[in-house]
Amino acid sequence: MSEHTDSASSPAPATRAEARRRADRSGGADISRALDRHDRRIGWMDLLRGLSILLVILHHSTQITAYHIGEVPGFFEFVSNFFAPFRMPMLMFLSGLLVAGSLHVPAGKYVWGKVRRILWPIFVWTLVYAAMEFVAEPSQVKFMPWELGFWNTYLWFMQFVFAYYIIALLMKWLPIWVLFAVPFVLMFVIPADLELLRRFFYLMPFFFLGAFIEKHWDEYAKRLSVPLAAGLAIIPIGVGLYSGLIDPLWYEPLSAVPAMLGIMILVRLTAAAPDVRWLAPARFVGRYSLIYYVSHYPVFAALGWLALKVGFDNPTLGLLAIFLVTVAISTGFALLGRRMPVSLLFELPRRLWPAKKTTA
Repeated sequence: MSEHTDSASSPAPATRAEARRRADRSGGADISRALDRHDRRIGWMDLLRGLSILLVILHHSTQITAYHIGEVPGFFEFVSNFFAPFRMPMLMFLSGLLVAGSLHVPAGKYVWGKVRRILWPIFVWTLVYAAMEFVAEPSQVKFMPWELGFWNTYLWFMQFVFAYYIIALLMKWLPIWVLFAVPFVLMFVIPADLELLRRFFYLMPFFFLGAFIEKHWDEYAKRLSVPLAAGLAIIPIGVGLYSGLIDPLWYEPLSAVPAMLGIMILVRLTAAAPDVRWLAPARFVGRYSLIYYVSHYPVFAALGWLALKVGFDNPTLGLLAIFLVTVAISTGFALLGRRMPVSLLFELPRRLWPAKKTTA
């Protein structure tokens, strides 16, 4: 059974402006209706998603600079560690906010949508990344496409998202709290040396917390008022400072609860904030977050390799150049990403073959 009841919901807004007006009047209610990803957007979700993706690119740029050029200034490491508790969990939370509404469609159509929009770009960009690795350092290539290790790349995040969306089909029969509580417990049980598996269960509760909040958005917005959220903003700030200055919180089970509280506070504040024009670039990144995510890693990896080959040795300038050029090239992909044949890098067509013509 669907998590939504049609009788309790209002008609879908006809325009983006109407969606924003409704969000302003109700504190962001009716998310699943307003967030029709085909022709309507909610700016605050795109903003949070875009900022998270940009922080991911900055973090990876910091890593590649340290690996190929030299030690990066401490400020950039602080920024990377400060946002570590929130970057990927925020993306998971926002993905969960979308899932309940999309479960209205038949299961086959739902799964096919995830295959063509998530599984397909995983396949394409894993091959792209592997080909670039082979060209750059053929002696370091240890796996073939038929081996599991071949698929262990930066695209782990999208692999997790795909798995969570498939698991979300159980929401038709199980209460959301079960899908939240089970992985929450498992993240404490999985040994630390099984890092990727523990990360899988660490991020899964964030996804289903988003689905839970979407279902109870009106109550959430009522109980966590904007003034209260502003006062509680000390929680995400404190968590970030601890992670940045003392001990980086990278998928540590004990940091899950404060990170969840921080995300709910940030979401509430952002949902109530106006859509200011100067943040439009970040919202654009959020709108095409998948394209930015899948394309950024091969781009900045190639830039780091080029920096090494030419002997570039200024880490600060190198990091900024790698970050800005990577964002620029990914933006180019985003601008072209809905046009054939470039779109095939990011999404399969709805139909793989023409519909059969019926005869009278």
